[in-house]
Amino acid sequence: MDTLTKELQAFLVMMHYQPDRISHQMEHYMEHLLHLLPPDDEEAVLHYFGILGHEQLSLNELAQERSLSPEDMMQQIDQHLRRLAVTPEWQMLKTTEQNRKHNE
Repeated sequence: MDTLTKELQAFLVMMHYQPDRISHQMEHYMEHLLHLLPPDDEEAVLHYFGILGHEQLSLNELAQERSLSPEDMMQQIDQHLRRLAVTPEWQMLKTTEQNRKHNE
């Protein structure tokens, strides 16, 4: 996983484990960013990370729902994150979040 994708992944993990650190506005922006994915892919990411009101599902549960191996499911999630991580939208959101933290 490349650096851009790791940054997005870390942010999504933080959204799950430390939701109080994410502003309502940033949550809203992330919701729109995830809409860039096809609906099934978006749902997989939402459930994998358990964010934006979605129940967190294990990799095995997600894989089973889609008739995939856990390894193939993880590879798909990584690909979805990579597609989002290289968008100008994520780069703008990342910069906005970094600036917000810097100003705190």
